[in-house]
Amino acid sequence: MTTRRQTLNRLLALSLFYPLVACGDGNRNEGLLMKPDVVLDVVLFNYLDRPIFDVLLNGGDIGVAGAYGGGRGVMTGVTVPVGHQTLTWRLGGPRGMAGNGDTVTAKNPLSLTANQIPPDARYLGVHIYPDNTAELMTSPHFPEPSPRGELIYKEKHLYGR
Repeated sequence: MTTRRQTLNRLLALSLFYPLVACGDGNRNEGLLMKPDVVLDVVLFNYLDRPIFDVLLNGGDIGVAGAYGGGRGVMTGVTVPVGHQTLTWRLGGPRGMAGNGDTVTAKNPLSLTANQIPPDARYLGVHIYPDNTAELMTSPHFPEPSPRGELIYKEKHLYGR
């Protein structure tokens, strides 16, 4: 049988753990047991030869981008959880183009760790490639196309491949 004293001691012990769960610094919501979030401006880079729309990061809309639309889709104040990320987009293009309206999920694993998010990070570059892979890059300044994206762009526009 549990005594009144044992019950009170257990309640006191539980109440001491509450600050570990609830505390955070306000910006990154970093309680000991809570999953931290970061708020960033997201810049969308599309290296496909067709437009994409309904681009969703963890189920939240981050915009649309035209074919080879580097850095033109910007969504401000996006809350991004630290850890595993899910990225999907829908394919657009001229009437009759194969795959129009299909939803694509990035086939490579995406994640953002606390180490990838420096304290001065303000932007998240979301780079979507023709092989249905993606890359996430943080930056303190407006992001530039990725090195891989630059090669894709040059191949298409300079060499017509």
